[in-house]
Amino acid sequence: MSLRWIQENKEAPTCDEESSDIDDSATDDSYDTDEDEIDNENSLNQPRKKRNTTRHPTTTVTFENGIPVYKTNQEDNSSACILWDPRNSIQNPAYRCRLIKLFCRTGYHLTVSPAGFVRGLNDINDQIALFSITSVSFGVIRIQNPETGHYLAFNKKGHLYGELKENKDNTEWEQWSIGSYEAFRSLKYSAEGWWIGFKKNGRPKSGPKTAWGQRAIQFTVIGYN
Repeated sequence: MSLRWIQENKEAPTCDEESSDIDDSATDDSYDTDEDEIDNENSLNQPRKKRNTTRHPTTTVTFENGIPVYKTNQEDNSSACILWDPRNSIQNPAYRCRLIKLFCRTGYHLTVSPAGFVRGLNDINDQIALFSITSVSFGVIRIQNPETGHYLAFNKKGHLYGELKENKDNTEWEQWSIGSYEAFRSLKYSAEGWWIGFKKNGRPKSGPKTAWGQRAIQFTVIGYN
């Protein structure tokens, strides 16, 4: 029903005709087309939103038999801290030797004198710098100098010294790995965090002043035949 038909016939449409005209107008596609064009124009003017991704930035995708496989390589910058069983000497080739030397990153070799004094020396040919490792339990060892017969130990004040009695609990050490170096913490004073360490002048560092991650407590194990 159009306005022109009403003017020509000079009469108002009936209820059925009016409803029919309304139904026909509802099927007109022009209304939907105009709305779609407006929505499209608005979407073009708006900036594109960044898509959120749940994958790790270092995730790589490979396809195996048409199936995507996601592999995430997360970098860990923390220092390695691994407790291992010293009885498995194959993990460190130096332990295949009967005797070893412990060289600190501060530039000194661990030594125990016949009088039981612990100090760092530069002379690598000195017999008091040779040690043998004895396993006590998983990850726990004793460090003895066969030349002097002393076992490395801490006293109550945190000072390193040579102990002649093997069965004392302060002669037991936990063996840890710090990357390519090794560190030794007193089992008796593990709660206090006392480690074997040497200062830059070659003197032994007291236990209360040592801490995990210090260069002074990191040693290289050198095999001696």
